[in-house]
Amino acid sequence: MAQRFQNRVALITGAAHGIGAATARLIATEGGRVVAADIDADGLGMLATDTDAIATITCDVRETGNIEAAVRHAQERFGGLDIFFSNAGASGPSDTVETLSDEGLETMMQVHLRAAVAGLRASVPMMRARGGGVVVFTTSVAGMRQGYAPIAYSLSKAALIKLAEIAAVELAGDRIRVNCVCPGFVPTAIFARSMGFTEKTSAKFARRLADPAARAQPLPRAGTPEDIAEAVAYMASDAGSFVTGHTLVVDGGLSLTPGPSDTRAVYAPIIEAMGLDAEEIEPGPAVWSKLGLGK
Repeated sequence: MAQRFQNRVALITGAAHGIGAATARLIATEGGRVVAADIDADGLGMLATDTDAIATITCDVRETGNIEAAVRHAQERFGGLDIFFSNAGASGPSDTVETLSDEGLETMMQVHLRAAVAGLRASVPMMRARGGGVVVFTTSVAGMRQGYAPIAYSLSKAALIKLAEIAAVELAGDRIRVNCVCPGFVPTAIFARSMGFTEKTSAKFARRLADPAARAQPLPRAGTPEDIAEAVAYMASDAGSFVTGHTLVVDGGLSLTPGPSDTRAVYAPIIEAMGLDAEEIEPGPAVWSKLGLGK
């Protein structure tokens, strides 16, 4: 078995489920030590039972102090930090340019951009002390092209791409590489969980998303958290040692297709999985509100 992360320590936010959990397991399996940080303490508890190579800490990335505490936990538990994967995220409001509130924009920037900056600020000194390190941000095809998500989410994800480019240049002299992984539509339990369903129900819903997700992009299969985890592992390992300031798109070709003019169309696979017909649904009904798409 490959041991790409022997003697390396990673901090992963949003690690209790989906992409974060898959990445934590992969790094731990390949010799690394992981601090898994998430706001979902119960989910972290389930993850930690997999291996003693994973330590957990409850972390709300909207709070800078929580992120700093997670970085300190890596130092205290494993002796330092080599990899910071800023992965925690949220779907955000469905507003347009005309209706987006200050609060809605601030929330998305706080969860995605400000959390990434706080993580960089706290982790870089530790990485510098160890002779280098790697930072990876989870962004989205919505941060690269119009039409894949509402404005607040898209803006915050686009900002992460620019942050990675700036930080890559500033930190290169310290042998700290900074990159982004850019998923397309990866069906996970987060969709149903965000609507308030239980974890068991959310997992079942994610499985129902697989078939419609496979039709959402040219490559005819659904993306998986493990697909994204492998991309992160490449950028965080020695295999990617000459890659920095880069956004690695892992989307089955989704971004090669025309973005829908109506951002609600992005949710068509989810609506299909619910047994509904997207063409017959107009803005306003309860289902749009449940999906975070109401006016």
